[in-house]
Amino acid sequence: MRFLIGAALVACALLAMRGDAFAAGKGTPEQPKSRADWPTERVIVIGRRGNPRDWIANHTFRGSEGFADGSAPPEIISRSEFPWQIYYAADGTLEAHFRRLAARVPHGPIEEVDFVEHGTWRITEEEGDLCQSIPKVGYGIEICYWLERRGNRMAMYYTSCGSFNRCYPGRLGPEGEIVPGRAFTR
Repeated sequence: MRFLIGAALVACALLAMRGDAFAAGKGTPEQPKSRADWPTERVIVIGRRGNPRDWIANHTFRGSEGFADGSAPPEIISRSEFPWQIYYAADGTLEAHFRRLAARVPHGPIEEVDFVEHGTWRITEEEGDLCQSIPKVGYGIEICYWLERRGNRMAMYYTSCGSFNRCYPGRLGPEGEIVPGRAFTR
């Protein structure tokens, strides 16, 4: 009981500080403009975050970082950035358009190749994570993400990494914009 009263007092103090920030004219935080505006690791927030299914069903998620295995912080150049786009249909299927280095034929020259793949997605009942499987990404193993949305921008933080070696739970993965409908730009 003492713990609950202490937790309630802390929550009231935090709400009062938040109210002071709004009163001081700071208003709501700005919408993220790029990957650099998101924390590199997920911050645990207590409270409701909305319904992730509503955020992505019948929407296209677009970005320019690798969506398979995360990427280095903005100040470190460690690999090429390629565009990617995923349309999440309401029936649990997805269509992914992405570009990456590959050979068009076995043992052929490595070049930038555009891919169109179909896969599946679901929202877990326990945590509300987005889990998706794309055949030519990570051998089709299901990868799960915690979603954070601000305006029309969304960040995905890994919760289950499958076979990706540069991934750990809580790390920032894909980041980009979410737009209604099947809205591919290429």
